[in-house]
Amino acid sequence: MEFFNLIEMIVKDIVDEVLAKEDDFKSIKYHRNDIIAYVLNRVPPRYVTGERGIIHSRIDPRLKYQQHTDILFLTYEAIGLFSKRRTTEIEEKSGESEKLSGLIPHMIGEALEETTLSVIPDLKITLLHNDKPAEMMDLGWKNPYIASKATRGYFHFWPRYIQDSMSSSDHAEFTLVFEHPKFENRTVKVRSKVNKKNDLGNTQSIPLILLKLKDGVSSEFLCED
Repeated sequence: MEFFNLIEMIVKDIVDEVLAKEDDFKSIKYHRNDIIAYVLNRVPPRYVTGERGIIHSRIDPRLKYQQHTDILFLTYEAIGLFSKRRTTEIEEKSGESEKLSGLIPHMIGEALEETTLSVIPDLKITLLHNDKPAEMMDLGWKNPYIASKATRGYFHFWPRYIQDSMSSSDHAEFTLVFEHPKFENRTVKVRSKVNKKNDLGNTQSIPLILLKLKDGVSSEFLCED
């Protein structure tokens, strides 16, 4: 059974709506994915299964009004935070992207313990390309990424497009590797569409990853503060 975090979809909709409203937010659009990750790390998830669950939950008026205000507040909070970054930093990223012949979408996903849906502290997540850690867009993106309770189990990557190894197809192949001493290792294949060099807004959502504890390991440590 495949799980979906409904809140992730709602956050993306609200962030895009806010960024589209104001001309003053044009420069901050380069940080769209950072804003989404900032908000998701601060709101509780809501899981549904299948399209029917998504549709039903989206028209639930309690969800609409209770969550919308909090998400909207956090969105503006994140915009204020990232707006303080130097304009030169944004320009450098923009100029760098112009030199690229393609872009891989920003990837965002979530990994939890399979029976309790608990966050797994110190979970190591590595994005591989050709059996090696994929190169990221810049030093601000970590690979491997260490998930924690503070990030609510979310992980995100923005791999760099590599002309030599990715130009033979309109898709790039990756592998996500999940490692933790108390959990069985897991690998997940990810296929990403290569976008045009000026298309900075695309995000690829990874379906919820559920990890299994090793035999004989208690899940009690997941409840510790």
